[in-house]
Amino acid sequence: MALVNSAGHKIVNALERADAVIINTCGFIAAAKEESIQTILETAELKSGGMLKYLVATGCLAQRYGKELFDEMPELDAVIGISSFAGINDVLAVLEKGERCLSVNPPPETFVEKGRRVISTPPGSAYLKIVEGCNNHCTYCAIPSIRGQLRSRPIPELLEEAALLAEQGSKELVVVAQDTANYGFDLEGHFLLPQLLKELNNINNIAWIRLLYLHPAHINDAVIDSVASLDKVIPYLDIPVQHASSAVLKRMNRKHDYQHLERLTNKLKQRIEGLVLRTTVMLGFPGETEEEFEELYHYVEKGEFDWLGAFSFTPEEGTVAASLPDQIDEDLKNYRLNAILELQKKITRRKNIARIGSKEKILVSGQLSSHLYTGRGYFQAPEVDGITLIKSSKKLPRGEFVPVRLAGVRKYDMIGELIDESAQ
Repeated sequence: MALVNSAGHKIVNALERADAVIINTCGFIAAAKEESIQTILETAELKSGGMLKYLVATGCLAQRYGKELFDEMPELDAVIGISSFAGINDVLAVLEKGERCLSVNPPPETFVEKGRRVISTPPGSAYLKIVEGCNNHCTYCAIPSIRGQLRSRPIPELLEEAALLAEQGSKELVVVAQDTANYGFDLEGHFLLPQLLKELNNINNIAWIRLLYLHPAHINDAVIDSVASLDKVIPYLDIPVQHASSAVLKRMNRKHDYQHLERLTNKLKQRIEGLVLRTTVMLGFPGETEEEFEELYHYVEKGEFDWLGAFSFTPEEGTVAASLPDQIDEDLKNYRLNAILELQKKITRRKNIARIGSKEKILVSGQLSSHLYTGRGYFQAPEVDGITLIKSSKKLPRGEFVPVRLAGVRKYDMIGELIDESAQ
């Protein structure tokens, strides 16, 4: 968005008002690929009934199937791979000449996503991507073949961007990557996440540093110490475990076993005060027996994660797991998926009920009515967890923190009331 802005293009807030639309696609699992294709087809209808002249696809689906999309979807005027997005203005210039454009190249060998950004997240929060690509090669995952090998962004560049985000009003940095805990291994041969966190902790006006997507095999004592000791690194960790059966983890090539997970979660809970844990699990991996599913079920039951996402295995083209024997029946996958989700619903509700009565600092993100606002506590990551509904007779500024006393639970969300500190 910043690149097209710099070339004099104007960003509008409705598809119907745009003469060019760029769709950022996902190419990882079947449902996401189908959603991307459907979005392209639905948006293309605006060519006959709206202002739309140029439709562009970019992102992972474009990188993975660029030639096929270009040849089979005449609705698309351009297809741009992940390496080519920096040339978006050149592509738009080609389209304005009446030509179609295909620009898909191999993934870059260095981190190329640099420069100014237009922040589109709610006020007060911004994502900070520290790594692109992944070296783990889990047998179910196509990301390394789509986005390439691990390439970390140097610390000075990340600090510069983080400081700029703070100047633009961001109070929370949501640190992301395909494998956040592996940050820096390609640069210096060892994990640099603790050093990065120490430097980010010194940036003025940043209050929360949130870590997502930490591979459990790469969380060491230094990372744990950083979360436990640095005041701005909030005690919220997203650690996708995928499974708990050692046999399944081995078939997944996750590079750890159940005993590692158990030791890790116990250590985290012992050493980090106020810890909130999120995880992701996969159901129906090829060969998953009833006993292996039960291992996962009991691990989730015992682990009591605050938040959990679950999805069924889908065979991805070009991955090892797609050709493994003993693929699981879809009905059985869905049964196991629903069983885990039902279990987690009870755990999350119990965790949220335990928060009732506590005072929390809430980052205000929106307003629903004259006296009802939305926000998030440190225990709620953007988009994937619940939110906090804030009742207040005072006007609350978006992107700022307010003190809230939590008073109730609604499904996955918390309900709270503004604490009027001036009256106390």
